[in-house]
Amino acid sequence: MINPAEKRQTSGTFYCIFLMSLFVIFCTKLVACEKSLKVSVSSDWPPYSSKSEGAYHGLEIQLIELITREAGFCVQYVVLPSSSRTFKELQEGNVDIVPAASFTQSRRKYAEFSLPYRQEVMLLFAHKRNALPFLSNGKLKGNALYSNLQNNIVAVSRGSVYGQSFSVFRNNCPDCVIETNLARERFNLVLKKRVEYVVEDNLTGAFLIQKGNYAEHIQPTAISVYNNPVHYMIRPGSLTEQQLQRFNLAIIKNRDIIEQIIDDYHVLYNLK
Repeated sequence: MINPAEKRQTSGTFYCIFLMSLFVIFCTKLVACEKSLKVSVSSDWPPYSSKSEGAYHGLEIQLIELITREAGFCVQYVVLPSSSRTFKELQEGNVDIVPAASFTQSRRKYAEFSLPYRQEVMLLFAHKRNALPFLSNGKLKGNALYSNLQNNIVAVSRGSVYGQSFSVFRNNCPDCVIETNLARERFNLVLKKRVEYVVEDNLTGAFLIQKGNYAEHIQPTAISVYNNPVHYMIRPGSLTEQQLQRFNLAIIKNRDIIEQIIDDYHVLYNLK
């Protein structure tokens, strides 16, 4: 039989163990998640990011969660409608990380850039009834390419960049380019024959053709408009120099996993 003094001592021991367990759990969480970063996402950018049943899914979601977990950060998603709005929110301090960003000198004035973590391929998509010969010439670049696009309308993503040659084309023919927020909107413009061409990420285009009922009407051409590495744009001051180094190191350490995730998506949407 346990006397009252022993009972109190036993209860006290269990209570101390309970408190110590809570302390260990709390400290583990602190170590595992040193900082919460606000990351911009789209709720309708398949297969890179989309929202269903209250959770975000997609290639970019998998990559940012892989990298931040390795670096010891947590993620808070901020849904934004377009690239141009995203960059504005970054400058105003409402976003810390912007995925899939091309490096430009103008962007460097208000953001830091991580190491590149994947390659972006922007293709020219067209209606299947558009059988102009130049669309099958994958070597067509620069002035030779854009001279063929004169007097046509090209739909692009609002706020995105597509390289120096496209910028020259756009400056020379501002009425030839229109912007929308979503890839579906751009494909619908081709479908309704309101524009002749769309510049779109090859994986997003493949997804829409396979899943979005565009297969009978829209196809990728052989024309690559822009092929370049993408980075994470990082709000200055959101990470210390040491934290930024950890972030970049997480990219380096997970190169093989990142490439495997990307390859899996390419296989899924018949790009390999």
